Amino acid sequence: MRPRPDRFLAAALLLAAAAGCREAPPSGEAARPPAVATPPPAAAPAVAARGTLVFKASTAGQIVPCGCSPDQRGGLPRAAAELKKLRADSPGLAYLEAGDLLFESTVPRKGPSGAQAELKARTLARGEELLGAAARAIGARDLALGAQFVAETRGTIPLLDAGGMPVAGAHATLLVKAGEVPVGVLAAGLGPDPAQTVRARAAELRRQGARAVVLLAHPRGGWQEAQRLAQAALGQIDLVVLGHLDDPATDPNRSDPGPPILLSVEGQGQSLVRVDLQVPAGTPSGVFLERGEAGKQAELKELDDRIARLGQQARSAPEEMRPLYAQKVRELEQRRAQLASAHEVAPAGSLIITATFIPLGPGIGEEPDARALVAAYDERVAEMNLRLAKEEPETCPPPARGEPAFTGISSAGKVKGCAECHLSAAQFWAKTGHSHAYETLVGVRKQFSLDCVRCHVTGWQQPGGVCRIDRTEVGGPGFAGRGKGRQDVQCEMCHGPGSEHAKDPSGHIATEVPATVCMRCHEAANSPHFDDGRYRPFIVGPGHGRPLRPGEKPHPLASGSGPNEALKASLKGMQ
Repeated sequence: MRPRPDRFLAAALLLAAAAGCREAPPSGEAARPPAVATPPPAAAPAVAARGTLVFKASTAGQIVPCGCSPDQRGGLPRAAAELKKLRADSPGLAYLEAGDLLFESTVPRKGPSGAQAELKARTLARGEELLGAAARAIGARDLALGAQFVAETRGTIPLLDAGGMPVAGAHATLLVKAGEVPVGVLAAGLGPDPAQTVRARAAELRRQGARAVVLLAHPRGGWQEAQRLAQAALGQIDLVVLGHLDDPATDPNRSDPGPPILLSVEGQGQSLVRVDLQVPAGTPSGVFLERGEAGKQAELKELDDRIARLGQQARSAPEEMRPLYAQKVRELEQRRAQLASAHEVAPAGSLIITATFIPLGPGIGEEPDARALVAAYDERVAEMNLRLAKEEPETCPPPARGEPAFTGISSAGKVKGCAECHLSAAQFWAKTGHSHAYETLVGVRKQFSLDCVRCHVTGWQQPGGVCRIDRTEVGGPGFAGRGKGRQDVQCEMCHGPGSEHAKDPSGHIATEVPATVCMRCHEAANSPHFDDGRYRPFIVGPGHGRPLRPGEKPHPLASGSGPNEALKASLKGMQ
């Protein structure tokens, strides 16, 4: 699935949040001299208890990132490593899985890919036990295989009912201890009249002694509907964490100071959000979101990243969309200026909540037990998919009359392969990363994963392509040691199947390749910083899209060959 510009723009717009809580002066106050209007320094509020919560949300069946880009975030081993560090810092913290853990969609997959999705879901459920979750909300994506599957994969983790189909043993509410603070937790949003459900469950948690109440929200309308649900429970809920994201791969970390406070942590396990609580003595007068300097700097950086990414996406967008991108950039820049100049003052007697988003990047490290769990999953996936592949046909179905089929970079029969007529382009291709795409899977032992293979072979499950995961080498000897059979990202992955073009070279092939074709694989989850203008020089140059000068050998523009060192330096680290 490639990210749509309208979704991306909407995500950028929704990033804007209020800069803080400020009280208006009483009537007539502005007329007083400044010396009289300046209030004395506020006394530090008395704090009766402190506690720490950590949340993850909308993992959506992502056990680890695919590894196609070096800076991808997320993964069960990193989450376990970071939680270990956080518990050392705050020994009594409570970790909560906000829901939508098990599957990427509410619609179950079928066949071998369905079997792999089920195995992954079981591994993720076991992973929550390793993470020491105090509770896990049941989202719509968790229910793809029904209530019984959710119940049997629960393990030792208490489940919270969000209003979907009934699951045996699920709780309406839970009281958990976060440091010194008894915190009431509930989930809602899937059933009828979720606002009434929230109010009733929150009142019950207050009666049980909860000093703070948290809603794990699963509204069908995403962020906006979560805001409405939060307002419907104003005064009863202190914090709302969005458990269901429309697009877990691209929806960003964001916050709304409320009240009640609303947080959304990016999905697919890319980030955690740490929430520190300061509960006043007596009944809190309200709830206040305190970013703190670390949180403020993190949010500023997030805004900078979003502004930069919008600019990159604008360069690849259709001309008519670019003014909209420019407008969103201006809005984010205005929001950044407001945030940079904001000064926080918590009203006396408030429940103070400090939220810190923690991106799970490569520098986090990996916890050994979680890494071993993922390795065992990879081994089981390979064994299972190789076994199931033997039940599939040896080759893909033949094309319909007049339908083009994949031929491969080298000939395996009567129809010519690409290299037989396009030698310089094939020589060029052999120098690119596309020519060893399959090797990258072998290096991480994922060549038999159905989640990965479609973007690392040519014509996956298409006529003339490859339909069995154990038959990727069938169909031609390859070129210059690359592209054996249907392995690697060969010419036809970008230009389309070439059988008709081979018969009638005057047409039947796409000579111009739009960015949308690239984004079928360079999607947000796999290639988070994809920008066509910066990536394309790796696969276009003399011999492929540009003529060769006398004596010049084929090379990509960004290869470093010839007068391209500045371009290569600007692209360092990009994939």
